[in-house]
Amino acid sequence: MNFGIYLKNKRKQRNITQENLARALSVSSVFIHQLETGKVDAPSLERCQQMADILELKIEELWNVARNERLNRFMERESIFEDNLEILNEAERMLIKLYRALDDDMKHDFNGMIYMLLRRTENEGVQEILEEFMKCA
Repeated sequence: MNFGIYLKNKRKQRNITQENLARALSVSSVFIHQLETGKVDAPSLERCQQMADILELKIEELWNVARNERLNRFMERESIFEDNLEILNEAERMLIKLYRALDDDMKHDFNGMIYMLLRRTENEGVQEILEEFMKCA
């Protein structure tokens, strides 16, 4: 599901205006409008936690929608498409399939292990990729 549509539906179900949500998050109502129309990326985990509290939602539900959209946008930026996975080697394709098969708790644990394994590497390229990974994860 599209994060913007999801957010708008949940906000309206709670009878919260864009302005009131923006005020509660200490952001502009323009930012909320941009989230709902897909003009900006779905929010970070921290921002989702704030939204979940205000909208009285389970963080897992909200974050799952946001994370999926963030991942899809990342794949688009990197020109990685489901039907174009031949650019990946077999091990990379299998890792993606494995990751997708995990439940949310396991994905969270997996992301944490990846971070712990790679956070101290001195390879700057790996560090940059790890930072991007953590933004999407």
